[in-house]
Amino acid sequence: MARAVRAARGNGAATANQIKVTARAQMAAHGTAGLSLRGIARAMAITAPAIYNYFPSLDDLITALIIDAFTSLAEATEAAEAAVRNQPPFDRMMAICLAYRQWAISHPTDFLLIYGNPIPGYQAPEELTIPLARRPFLGLFHLFASTFEAGTLQIPPSYQDLPDEMSTAIAAWKRSSAIEMPDALVVLLMSGWARVHGAIMLEMFHHLQPLVGDGEAFFVHEVTAFAAQLGVR
Repeated sequence: MARAVRAARGNGAATANQIKVTARAQMAAHGTAGLSLRGIARAMAITAPAIYNYFPSLDDLITALIIDAFTSLAEATEAAEAAVRNQPPFDRMMAICLAYRQWAISHPTDFLLIYGNPIPGYQAPEELTIPLARRPFLGLFHLFASTFEAGTLQIPPSYQDLPDEMSTAIAAWKRSSAIEMPDALVVLLMSGWARVHGAIMLEMFHHLQPLVGDGEAFFVHEVTAFAAQLGVR
């Protein structure tokens, strides 16, 4: 009896995973807005109500896919950071950023799900997704904070004087995240993320290659230039 229960649970997990695999294939073919339980059921040759045993609604399935994507991205950046933990700050910064890019290039559907166009009508449960969205960047948060405290990271003068609107929002973010660092350092992190994220998006849609050729070489150059701007060499 116990073996039968374990087998049923195992089969259930396999079916739930296959539903997610099929959903990713559907998004790859039709975009995130083209995701539908009926289409997944048709591709799996099962009835749409059968999916409700695993995901009661389309929103529940989307949330599960988002959780998987953020978790996978975080595991990639954490593994990269762990591999160079005793290296100088620049090497650690580059390793985390390169892991972020490689994960995005290797998982374009998941990357666009969490950072691309919003799905019409879907509202992510923030109590679940916000901590998950923060996790891939915790290594960079701690790296920036520690190198700044050690005096090996300099905040450029142009980031010192922030508008009141930004300071108010940053204060609220620091309260909710329990991460303490100077406001200018938070803005620097966002600036760096915008820089590398933008490069990845341009590369993913093949806007970058016609001009600079190698997307990875451009990415490394951008991270290196940003680090030099901060005095991290």
